[in-house]
Amino acid sequence: MIEIINAKLGLNKVFLKAQMTLEELKEKAPHKKELIKSQEDSLNEIAEAQLILHRLDTKCLSISGDLYRSNKLLIELQTEINHL
Repeated sequence: MIEIINAKLGLNKVFLKAQMTLEELKEKAPHKKELIKSQEDSLNEIAEAQLILHRLDTKCLSISGDLYRSNKLLIELQTEINHL
């Protein structure tokens, strides 16, 4: 789980740096249309990766909860079997 958090933080850091670079490009070199477009495309790709990583993180948490409940039930059933 810690790896997912670190990955999300790293991706957020990259997104913010790219966003700051884009803002600086627009301010200081508005004539570099192709470079600005490329940076915007990169930001969109990073945002998509962030969304996918968030969905995977949410799914992982859900599966982890399901696994915990299943294991708890399994232990309860094994205990019941042992008593029988």
